[in-house]
Amino acid sequence: MIDTLKSAIEASVHEACHKLWGVAPPRLVLETPPKVELGDVALPVAFELAKLLRRPPRKIAEELAAALVLPPLISRTKVEGSGFINLFFDRPRMLSALLASGRTGPPAEEDRGKLIIEHTNINPNKAAHIGHLRNAVLGDVLVRTFRRLGRRVEVQNYLDDTGVQVADVVVGLLHSGELDDPGRAAGLSAEIREILAAFPDDPPGVEPRRLGDLAWDLYALVGKSYTASPELQERRKEVLHAVEGAALGHAQDDAATETARVAALLAEAVVRCHLKTMERIDVAYDVLPRESDILARQFWSTAFERLKAAAATHLETEGKNAGCWVMRLEGAKDFEGMEDADKVLVRSNGTVTYTGKDVAYQLWKLGVLGKDFEYEPVPYRDMFGNPEFHATDHESPLYRTRRTAEGADASVRGKFGGAHSVINVIDVRQSYPQKVVKEAVRRAGFPEAADRSVHFAYEMVALTPASAEALGLELSAEDRTKSFLEMSGRKGLGVKADDLLDQLVEKANDQILSRSGGVPVEMGRAEAIAIGALRVYMTRFSRNKVIAFDFDEALAFEGDTGPYLQYAAVRAGNIFRKLEAEGLPAWLAPEEIRAVADLSADHFDDDLWDVVRTCTRTAETFEKVGETLEVSLLVRHALAVAAAFHHLYHTHPILQAPDEESRRSRRAALQLVALHLQDVLWVLGVPIPERM
Repeated sequence: MIDTLKSAIEASVHEACHKLWGVAPPRLVLETPPKVELGDVALPVAFELAKLLRRPPRKIAEELAAALVLPPLISRTKVEGSGFINLFFDRPRMLSALLASGRTGPPAEEDRGKLIIEHTNINPNKAAHIGHLRNAVLGDVLVRTFRRLGRRVEVQNYLDDTGVQVADVVVGLLHSGELDDPGRAAGLSAEIREILAAFPDDPPGVEPRRLGDLAWDLYALVGKSYTASPELQERRKEVLHAVEGAALGHAQDDAATETARVAALLAEAVVRCHLKTMERIDVAYDVLPRESDILARQFWSTAFERLKAAAATHLETEGKNAGCWVMRLEGAKDFEGMEDADKVLVRSNGTVTYTGKDVAYQLWKLGVLGKDFEYEPVPYRDMFGNPEFHATDHESPLYRTRRTAEGADASVRGKFGGAHSVINVIDVRQSYPQKVVKEAVRRAGFPEAADRSVHFAYEMVALTPASAEALGLELSAEDRTKSFLEMSGRKGLGVKADDLLDQLVEKANDQILSRSGGVPVEMGRAEAIAIGALRVYMTRFSRNKVIAFDFDEALAFEGDTGPYLQYAAVRAGNIFRKLEAEGLPAWLAPEEIRAVADLSADHFDDDLWDVVRTCTRTAETFEKVGETLEVSLLVRHALAVAAAFHHLYHTHPILQAPDEESRRSRRAALQLVALHLQDVLWVLGVPIPERM
């Protein structure tokens, strides 16, 4: 509705400029005046016209304001300052129209093609950590934002099941006696093998997440062993060759075949752990592309031939990269000033680098590779249910890629990939390889597709010393003086995502009990508050800012937090229930909404109207997030709507209204705020519990 009004204002300005001066106005910008008494919309167009007409902007504004033929929802105009044209809404009619529209943001007017958002992308070798939570939450909020704007969005979670991280854990499983601590390695290996033998079920008494925790420890032990015994890295090469050979269908001996089988089983079982973790924070996907299938389906060989035909890669014959296929990048626009910018795509031993496989994957996502996968439903899909406190309504089946047609679901063939544009959510440390992938797409002959390939970069998540100690990490005296602590999964220094979530739930439960005098908490409430706290904390900061996670700050019921937003939504629900108890319908009926337009403007003072005016910026906020990919704007707007609600609650009580018309105007404003708050919280993925 706001979008339609904006179009009408633009058309009026364009017509008046043509009529008065025979010129087309510059691109119209709508601003919000700093104070409600100054109006609802400010047009700074006179300042741009002054450059064209060479006249004072104030004089231009006065003439233009008088000539505007504005929609009925605009009651009057006023020229302010040195040339702003301020527009005032007809308050009763505007509120009625906002409620009648039933939406806070318009769907896309036309289909701009499918958008693929790839996020999470955890190496399937160990439990997810705190940094993966930020990736998943940021990606999920982008998905919800674009769906809210009417875009067709496909969500992908890429599984690097042939990479070195998986190989490292397999080295630990197969060669535990060669590790730095063979006794501990043997114990970890034995327990992991027991779980894998029972997969997709779990041994009696074993939590499904236990596998991720064990693999976490074994991975760190292998990394430590490489440092002590560099020759052990030859084992990693053997594993990588076996895994890649199996994917490519090469003939292998029994040992290599078994190695590849263990690696595939480990990756699949760990992926299940990751999906269960993501289910806890209400993150879902449409398809899980597997790197092994990229190799098996000859995606890389197809991409490689394209790159060679375009002279985008060449075989080095000397120097440190002798025998490697390399893409030379020195002097290219995005690589200027970089020392040794060239990128190896195929190693001298014939194995493909991660970046090389990612080039093939990106070409497929953009629909220019000329090949496709086969697909199958995920066989252990017992996740993505819809618990009461969850906000998502994701009901479509979860698929993963497969290499052969036998056993595949033919009904979804051609459904995935082939997008108009792609957003890859990967942390800022991957900026260089992401630039390489984009440049490779360009050099392969698809410059327009490359321009539609976007890297959504974000900074890492660290911990405050207090939070690190609360999670059981041992800190030195020096560590305790730092503002935040960085983590390293390879060194075993990190925080598992499920451990963090468990702590958040426990602390949320403690806060609820302290506020309720020890009355037991119903199932789901602490989880909902914990999820809200986490998701807001991960999105409230600009994505180029390092997050130092702090439990107390995240769970505070006041300030810029998830619980504060949830509290506003819950409080609004309580008001509606109280109204029903007093004999008033919780929500205005359609005929009552229409009647709001006929109320006297006297019932909409500046305090009440400022609340409504805040809600009129919801659609604009969604659009800005879609344009800038800065999801922190959503949190700021949600906080503004929540603050508006609290102000309305204290200054305009409904049951104490002096007359029926005042009561209706207040009910209408409250209903609008509640709708907008619910809408923004859904996009943020923040669940609304029944009580706080």
